[in-house]
Amino acid sequence: MLVSLDSTEYQIAMERMRRRVQRNDAQFQEGDIGVIAGEKTEYANHCLAIASFLLKDWTGAVDGDGNEIKYTEQVGAQMLEDNVELFLFVLEHSGDLAASKKVEQVETLEKSSPASSGKASGQGRKPKSAS
Repeated sequence: MLVSLDSTEYQIAMERMRRRVQRNDAQFQEGDIGVIAGEKTEYANHCLAIASFLLKDWTGAVDGDGNEIKYTEQVGAQMLEDNVELFLFVLEHSGDLAASKKVEQVETLEKSSPASSGKASGQGRKPKSAS
């Protein structure tokens, strides 16, 4: 099961990851190359964010012996790291979900509400009562 790429949780996780990478980079002088102990690659962090917030479950995933692999965030992150095609598939289809959601929102906003006259104020005229 996939979640839309515009998921708030995923976007926040990605922003945090970028800030962490920037903080770590700031520890080095211009031209220096280094690695902080325990630091993960940007790709590994991205895989974890996808596994945690975009890829929620799967069916049909099996190991080399044909045994079904139960989905967990850690297993999902490892599968994404090991399989670039899966990584790209999840991003592409989560992006498609976001695009579809956007189209639906636009279509919904373009329709006028039945309780209004279609005017910008949103309020229609009340019928005059016969006196």
